[in-house]
Amino acid sequence: MKPTAMAVVLSGILFGGLANASTNTNESNIIHNPGFEDKGLGWSYWFANIRSDGAYEGTYRGRIAIGAEHHISQVITVPETGYYDLSAFIQNDQQGGQFGLKNLAGEILLSKQLGANRQYSLNKIKHIALEEGEVLSVFFSGSNKTAVSIDNVTLAKSKKDKLPTFNQIIQFNVAEQSGSTTINRNEQRIEFSVPYGTDVTQLTINNLLASPQSQTSLRQGDIVDFSNPIAVDVINEKGKSETWTVSGQISEKEVTISSSNTELEDAFNWAIDKTKQFVMTGQSGLVNRDERNNDGSGTADYIPSYWAGYFDRTAFYSRDFLHQASGGWLAGLGAENLSMFQTFARHSTEPRKWYTLWAINFDGTPHTIDYHHDEYFVREVPAQFEFVEKAFEQYRWTGDERYINDPDLWQFYTKVLTDYIALHDDQEPNGIAEGYGGIFEGSATYNERGEFPIEAGDGIGSQYQATVAYAAMLEARGEMALAAEWEEKATELKRFFNEEWSIKDPANPLDNYVNIIQKDGLRLNDFGKENSWFMPMKLITEPGERNDNYLSFISENLGEGIGSTPEAPHNIEAYTYIPETYFPYNQNEEAWKWMNYIINKKDQPHERPTQGTNGDYPEISFTFISNTIEGLMGIEPNAPENRIVTASHLPQDIEWLEVDYLPMGEHELAIRHNGLTETSLTNTSEETLVWEARFYGEYDSIAVNGTATEAMKKKVNGAKLSYVIIDVPVNGKAMAKVLSN
Repeated sequence: MKPTAMAVVLSGILFGGLANASTNTNESNIIHNPGFEDKGLGWSYWFANIRSDGAYEGTYRGRIAIGAEHHISQVITVPETGYYDLSAFIQNDQQGGQFGLKNLAGEILLSKQLGANRQYSLNKIKHIALEEGEVLSVFFSGSNKTAVSIDNVTLAKSKKDKLPTFNQIIQFNVAEQSGSTTINRNEQRIEFSVPYGTDVTQLTINNLLASPQSQTSLRQGDIVDFSNPIAVDVINEKGKSETWTVSGQISEKEVTISSSNTELEDAFNWAIDKTKQFVMTGQSGLVNRDERNNDGSGTADYIPSYWAGYFDRTAFYSRDFLHQASGGWLAGLGAENLSMFQTFARHSTEPRKWYTLWAINFDGTPHTIDYHHDEYFVREVPAQFEFVEKAFEQYRWTGDERYINDPDLWQFYTKVLTDYIALHDDQEPNGIAEGYGGIFEGSATYNERGEFPIEAGDGIGSQYQATVAYAAMLEARGEMALAAEWEEKATELKRFFNEEWSIKDPANPLDNYVNIIQKDGLRLNDFGKENSWFMPMKLITEPGERNDNYLSFISENLGEGIGSTPEAPHNIEAYTYIPETYFPYNQNEEAWKWMNYIINKKDQPHERPTQGTNGDYPEISFTFISNTIEGLMGIEPNAPENRIVTASHLPQDIEWLEVDYLPMGEHELAIRHNGLTETSLTNTSEETLVWEARFYGEYDSIAVNGTATEAMKKKVNGAKLSYVIIDVPVNGKAMAKVLSN
């Protein structure tokens, strides 16, 4: 199995600037982190990781799981022209595997097969002719027979006085390009891509680097028609000519943003590309692979799915998947989302007391590190309810009726909100689903690093949103009487939380919300990470002074992130929830602070280095996408009713932000915010779209397509809003702009 060409190099290319650094005693080595001692940084891993046992030297080694398509690689830039030797100490019990050089598309340019190395043996490819400026990938691939271990990798100049001569194109790109360029020096072929909608007849050569003393028939700055492949002649100083073929391709349509803030643009583009690395649909590979069982328990064909959880476990996890689902839809993974929801639904059974599984292999079977049998498997209360909430969100994004009519899904939602609660409300009967201890007994909270309560704020908050979603689903199904009953249940649950469950001291009703209730009845209102911030995030808290104080309390405990306070989480993925905790309350600067924090930490090692960098944790890229579209842009979809809400949450760092090719059911939208007071929307579809254009603050009028219109007013989550309702016609555009009072 193989990720996309971009995904093969995506992580490693981030370290191109580090190529000349060396932690090896060979100072001429251009490999970064050659012994994997720097927590594996600088390398890309595909069904591979680092291990702190069995190294040839030092603490760490690179280990490639059984499978010929698995690999470890690093992108390097050749610092000077010469002959180079590539070597590594390699251990593989049986013959198999190879190493060598690839281009950035993963095409092998040069390789050597590995013989059997029962002990670490030095393997070498000598006298490789490389030219200054070439960007290549050093790779080590696995074997179908055995795992492969590598250590102490070296790429250094050979002891050879003579310099090789070249007549080639070393680097190439166009100004409009997206992604990296494929340069196949063996076949004298160059390929690049431009975003969907780009005019390929007018592309500007942004960079063209050829061998010294060589001339090319194209030059930097030329404007070229790439409707068809073109031939480029490369002529050396002796008049010898080589013909290269250069092809431009238009990428498939996908959501894209543009912004005054280029760092945001770059981060969003990184996130969109990174999600592609995690897609497992249609592939075959290992199952039950984890950090303790690197080669899994066998192989299987994969269902439509993507990675959600640690990158060294072949699974999608309920909590991670639910948090990634919106970003998944925006990244074009709607089929995967539905498949994964349905798979989880089918694993919710009566013997499991209507819990679904926590982790599922890519073939749809239980992932055994988290499942032993029906009475002993990882499960956490909030996830059960988030399935209902997040499935409804998918319905609103997609308009896909299967989310509310599929028999397996509907049974799952209904059982979660009925039999499941009844079966797990026996310690303090109050209608709130309970936990029983640690994760294998059924945890009441997502916070796996603290207490073991019977009820928790993230559990009750998620239960509230599930109840709201279930009522809305009933209404969408036309079951109006039942919908009204469940709306009343949601209202009562919110009242119960604010007036009873969350009160620690009745004499001090503005105190922090209770976030956990222990088995002995002790009620705590300290900082409990997820069981604290999930309460305002799930909107179960009543807006007002108490809620405002609590948002400040969360911010104080988070400080400046990892290590800055005793309570700040150590795992980067925990912070992906924080923007969506603050955006609903229009605290845009705080939300944007944490989006910045996350993206600035993506290239650092994860707290568990064997799984890769922070950015290799899938939740980082998926949620950055959703936090941009749903958070910064304040977009609330309603595809089934052909409606949409927008409300700008742009911070001071972002003057304007635009999204194009935004999918919402059958609609394709372009939306642009200019600051906080002007929004435009383009509706490319066969249906009229009803747009509620919101602006925070109290304004008397809003200009709609240049005509002053009386603004309507309301409060959302305690914040005052002015808004207008606009019918945007088929293939039409509308603009709303606040007028000064």
